[in-house]
Amino acid sequence: MDPKDRAELIAFVREARPHLAPAGPSTEEWLTRLEERHDGLASLVEDLLAADPETAAELAGVLWTFWWLRGHMVEGRRLLERAVLIAGPYHVEVLKGLGTVAFRQGDLEAANQAFQQRLELITAGGDRRALADAFADLARVALRRGDFDRVREYAERGYAAAEGLEPQAVRAPLHMQAAAARMQGRLSEARALYLRSREINAELGNHLSVAAEDHNLFYVALHSGDREEAERRFHAASAWIFANDNAYLKPYTLLDAGVLALHDGDRERACRLIAAANRIFEDTESIPDPDDRVELDTAVDRLKSDLKDRFGSLWADGRTLSLEQARKLARA
Repeated sequence: MDPKDRAELIAFVREARPHLAPAGPSTEEWLTRLEERHDGLASLVEDLLAADPETAAELAGVLWTFWWLRGHMVEGRRLLERAVLIAGPYHVEVLKGLGTVAFRQGDLEAANQAFQQRLELITAGGDRRALADAFADLARVALRRGDFDRVREYAERGYAAAEGLEPQAVRAPLHMQAAAARMQGRLSEARALYLRSREINAELGNHLSVAAEDHNLFYVALHSGDREEAERRFHAASAWIFANDNAYLKPYTLLDAGVLALHDGDRERACRLIAAANRIFEDTESIPDPDDRVELDTAVDRLKSDLKDRFGSLWADGRTLSLEQARKLARA
């Protein structure tokens, strides 16, 4: 890469940094701008790992959000695993990125190791906002393992770290408490916590997390017997996800549409939608969040039981749907 082009691209990533973490109103715009230069960014980090390791670690500590949310996790993890070997001022950010990508891929051992190392560094540094976030990340690992007592412990420690800080600092521990309550069937508690999380994210302009909480509230409403609210939450979440072409949340909104169709008795449509969602998870080498994994597995088991011999052909048909076809089916 030409030195002038390299310097310009490095400056571009540095300019993107405050728009990606924490997420805010301009995050999606910047993710789109980064996507337009995706190939050059990957080459840049690859080259810098050999020529300028500290700058490579700096950029990896910014770009992991992009690699995750725009479906480049395999590429991102490969680069993060090299960047995490570089000691220096960006090590905490790289550990956060590696842990998050590994978690989204279902590699709990790698995620836990990265998150624990990050916690140790943050504890030594005394940054309370980062400490609250670090405890929330460990709560995610505990949630996927089904260790609800540990989820509660980490979330409470996150709350304690964030005490007296701005509401943004408590977002992640709050969300983890809500997820644990949902998985344990404490739906009223989960709803209250998700609504508070949604409110904070809306105030911050974090539209992605607002859509994610609408997705979670969809299931809380559906399992509470409030189909009207469930449909309203589904439409709110899916409208934003499709409008912003969000790679991370795409399969979730197709799953939601399938679960709603199954609830309404439209088994064939449900099967195709859930198959399309499952294919996207596989194509991006990611797995659903723990609470959504339960929804997916429960729906598939029911579809197999209800559809019997027809399940295989309908599932295969759903896996062949293009994203646009799946989107239209979800909105039907």
